[in-house]
Order: sequence, then C-alpha cells, then structure tokens
Amino acid sequence: MAVFHRRRVLQAAGLAGLAVLLPPELLAACSTPSSPTTGEASSRSLLVFDPHQARVVEEATARLIPGPHDDPSEAGHAGAREANVTRYIDTMLGALTPSPAKIFAGGPFSSRAGWPADDMAKFLRLTPAQTTGWTRRLAGLRAQYRQGLKTLDKMAGGDFASVSTDKMDEILAQDPGGFMTLLFGHAIEGMYSAPEYGGNAGLVGWHEIAWPGDRQPRGYTDGQVTLSDGPDVYQPKGIGEKLLQLLATSP
Repeated sequence: MAVFHRRRVLQAAGLAGLAVLLPPELLAACSTPSSPTTGEASSRSLLVFDPHQARVVEEATARLIPGPHDDPSEAGHAGAREANVTRYIDTMLGALTPSPAKIFAGGPFSSRAGWPADDMAKFLRLTPAQTTGWTRRLAGLRAQYRQGLKTLDKMAGGDFASVSTDKMDEILAQDPGGFMTLLFGHAIEGMYSAPEYGGNAGLVGWHEIAWPGDRQPRGYTDGQVTLSDGPDVYQPKGIGEKLLQLLATSP
C-alpha cells in the first residue's frame, strides 16, 4: 500500500468537486511532534473519541496529509490538522448521535453562493431502514477505529501521539491491519468534503486546490465554464516520499 504525498492527492483535485454532492462515505478512497493548532478538535465537542484517541487521530492524519506545522515543505499549504479532519472523522463515527442524524446534508443550497441560509446544514431525517443500515455500518467503523488506535499506541510503546514524527511515519507505513488505509481515505474526505460534515474547516481544502466549491444558485457564466486552471503539478518531495521509501524497504 503506497502512501502518497499531498501533492499527489492534489493531482486528482478534479474529483474533490464530487465531495459536495455525495454522502461522505461514498468519497472513499520531520523529527518532533507537531504542536496543536486551532484546527484541533475540542474534547468538549467530541461525539465518539475520548481526548487521547482524538489526539492520536490528529497526529496520524497530520502525517498523512501534512500542513505547515507538520512538514517544512508544506509552508503555506493547509493540511489535515488545519482542515480539522479529526472533527470530521469523529462526526462521521457519531453521525447518529444528533437528531436528525448527520448523514445526508439538506438543500437545495448552502449560503456560500448567494442563498440567504445554509440549508445544507439542515440534515435530512433517515427512514427506519436507513437508520438500521447506518447503525450497522458505523458500529463496524467504530470497532475498526478502536482497534486501529489501540494498535498504533502499542506499536509506539504506549502513546503514538508522543513519539517522534519519524517513528509515526515508520508505524503508519506498515499499515497495521489496514488501518492506515482506512484513516487515509477518511482524511481525504475530511480535507475536501463539504464543511457541513465537520471537516474542511474554513474551506481550507477547497482553497488549497483552488476549487470554488458549490456555486449554486449563483452558478457560472459561460466564460467561466470554458476556463482551465491548467494541469496540477506534482512535486516529488516531502513526507510522502519518505513514507514511500519506508514502504519499499520494509520487510
């Protein structure tokens, strides 16, 4: 399993536009610990994680999609920490706790393009069948997270969030039990999905890939539709290359 530098994720930035249209589950696919930032999930608002679990998720996702506090080569570029990916994941795992459940954002529009209210923040009520299906699905994901976070701590000698980032990278590169793969997919969702689902704080994910987000009801002019921002450029440097090297040399 290859771990990609965020530049390689951005190479597929055209797919990020789907994030605003689909339920979030359908979108899947340095040497010292980084200091917390304003993007860190508040323990008072957590639905599923306890404070320690949230910190482990915060540090692990920041290694997978690093920002300026996590990798010097990412100066000026927001990462998972800045997008509050931890809050997105916690909200997803505890989506049935609020009423209505935070599964399907409402509509027709958010307030980001001229509509007077953010109707996407008003979530739709689930049918009994949908509630049953989501209860089973989220129970399975919560079990995977409990085990995955416990494994990361064990491999780190007790506390994954307290070890060096070199050690974090070494552990994540082993993809224990497939947990890094799961976490990376959810980190991408939290980075680029509609902010109503808990991530993409301050629209930093959309700003990073120069995607304007949902534009209705204002829409686009004919001239804007024909414009291209050119090809995305992949810069082969940073934490992603280090992880690829670790994968290549690991037994």
